[in-house]
Amino acid sequence: MTYAEQVKKFKKMIPIGIKSTFELINILKSKVDVEEISFKNFPYYNLQMLTNNATHCVQNMELQIKPDEMRFRIFRVIENEKSDKYNVGTTKDFIFVVIEEHTRYICSNSNKLFLEMELASGVSQDEYNNEGLVFRSVISHMAMAYCEGYC
Repeated sequence: MTYAEQVKKFKKMIPIGIKSTFELINILKSKVDVEEISFKNFPYYNLQMLTNNATHCVQNMELQIKPDEMRFRIFRVIENEKSDKYNVGTTKDFIFVVIEEHTRYICSNSNKLFLEMELASGVSQDEYNNEGLVFRSVISHMAMAYCEGYC
């Protein structure tokens, strides 16, 4: 699917208006039951990867939040009927969602949950109008999810 085809198919689905971290956490809690876990319960190598990814994510290009200033919120998805649809393709012990408070960087080991959260996070009017990097990131993730049958 070309970029022009992606824009034609998905642009109207992208919400305008950036959600706060607080709003994103509430959206997550409306989708699935979660419990916040501490860094001690999360593998160290994942924390290194998350910090590196959040440092270099498109949302941080302007902000320039340094790794030691980042604050990650880590949530374990509780297995129940609400979470069943997010288990597809996940071979891990549990599904997690991580949100960095300043950049709003989102990571999950469930592709479907990641896409829904990224889409819910929204883009600014300027990003939407100018098809900026955050917009392009969301569009490309939607196209990949579409090819995998998630949307």
